[in-house]
Amino acid sequence: GYGPIPPSMARALVADGAESFRRVLTDPRDGAPLEIGRESYRIPKALRQWLRLRDGKCQFPGCSNQSLDNEADHLKAWAHGGTTGISNLTQLCPKHHKLKHSTPWQPTEATKDEPPGWISPTGRHYNSEQPDREPPHWPGAAIDADQRFHDVQGFPGDPWALSNDQPPRVPVPLE
Repeated sequence: GYGPIPPSMARALVADGAESFRRVLTDPRDGAPLEIGRESYRIPKALRQWLRLRDGKCQFPGCSNQSLDNEADHLKAWAHGGTTGISNLTQLCPKHHKLKHSTPWQPTEATKDEPPGWISPTGRHYNSEQPDREPPHWPGAAIDADQRFHDVQGFPGDPWALSNDQPPRVPVPLE
């Protein structure tokens, strides 16, 4: 047959001499394939869409390229035993995809819900940069505090402070 089967059926098939299975882990919410192991190097359309939703943009530190031209890439190379699955994939813009393969920059592990971070050639760790999926919620106290900050006319010695009887002062750089 074809399609997902329950564990009890898989056990029965193995007991009856089935020689192989194609392992495909799917998201229970929408059935999108998340892990297809070493069955295929190519990334199925549904998995590519999930990757775009998870990453949102090029995942190299500081890059904000959200172009559809971003390329899916195996974190652990297929040639070195990497699998095709959401936890071994990221999307990079063409420039950073090339940089990943030609410099000592190394991606860290990814998960189903979180893209990889990066380790620079000097050993500095960069956390993954996920897109903000929902707007921030500003509590009323934070909005009030922000307004009070903007209402303040400055502090003693503030070169940008305005006075009612003086024109605005502009700091002059020292040479």
